[in-house]
Amino acid sequence: MFVRQCGTSIKRTPVIEMEKIHFGKQAIPDFLDKVKTTNLIQDMVLLMTCNRVEFYYTCEDINAAKTWLYNTISESKNISVEDIKSILIERDENEATQHLFAVTSGLESMVYGENEILTQVKDSYHRSVEFKLTGPLLNKIFQKAVATGKRVRTETEISRGAYSVSSIAIEAIREKMLDYFSRKILVVGAGLMARRALKKLSAMGHPELHICNRSKNKAESLASDMEITVLDYNLLSQKASDYDIIILATSSKNYILDTKNFNADSKTILVLDLGVPRNADPSLSSNCNLVTVDGLKDIAEKNVKKRQGEKDKVLDIIREEIEQVHAWKSYKETQHKIA
Repeated sequence: MFVRQCGTSIKRTPVIEMEKIHFGKQAIPDFLDKVKTTNLIQDMVLLMTCNRVEFYYTCEDINAAKTWLYNTISESKNISVEDIKSILIERDENEATQHLFAVTSGLESMVYGENEILTQVKDSYHRSVEFKLTGPLLNKIFQKAVATGKRVRTETEISRGAYSVSSIAIEAIREKMLDYFSRKILVVGAGLMARRALKKLSAMGHPELHICNRSKNKAESLASDMEITVLDYNLLSQKASDYDIIILATSSKNYILDTKNFNADSKTILVLDLGVPRNADPSLSSNCNLVTVDGLKDIAEKNVKKRQGEKDKVLDIIREEIEQVHAWKSYKETQHKIA
């Protein structure tokens, strides 16, 4: 049994390329159902966030499994296998394990040391468990990786004061608009990033916060916890231009805002698009200052330098934990031979 991983992240691949192979929450179950129809791949965990696209799997025949996986991604996303190969980085078992432990520890995040990734890995793993797509080896690796992420945050300072993508987005607003406190801000979406952005802005005392979401109940539930006005999603295309700053954080497959939503009289100055796939048509940059996840890297870099001194401590913990995985695997293989 071999463990393999292929993937990429915003650190290596522009969002315009990464979104071509990104699977949203609604699409992941269908993909996992397809995995269950083949005997070429035994286990599979998909890790999909706004920053990364990663496939972890086990197989007996590496070439056959990889061919099936790339062809299935190609069919699902309507992209050529050649393009997929140019985007994804392939890793063998040791590299995949090392990478996953670095991911859960926050070393691979755009926002160095951030905590969100630990929850995202756990959720991705548990989803595959529910689909019965994890065997003993992948179970051990993911459970150890999550435990390592927790240990790293307990025993080192890597996450002290760590930002999230939402916090970096607000930092971008503060840098680009010094008078942002007097501006009307609209957050579109009700997922984790949208909620964190709203809570951060609300805690700062921003007086003009608005939320818009396809599910009005979710928007109203968030709004009730803070002094936030709800904009009906059906009015977004008409009313978007009334807001000075718009934060887009939805899982929509299609653009929800483009140049048709704005004109010469529009108030909108800044649009922060945190979606992968992107929520705003790139042509919108002709109407306002459009910032995507790619554009947040510089701000995130400043955050990295503050905590990189913890990296050696983190790597020591990772090495120790991976050695335990290797010892467990060797023991299991020995027991299997005896049996």
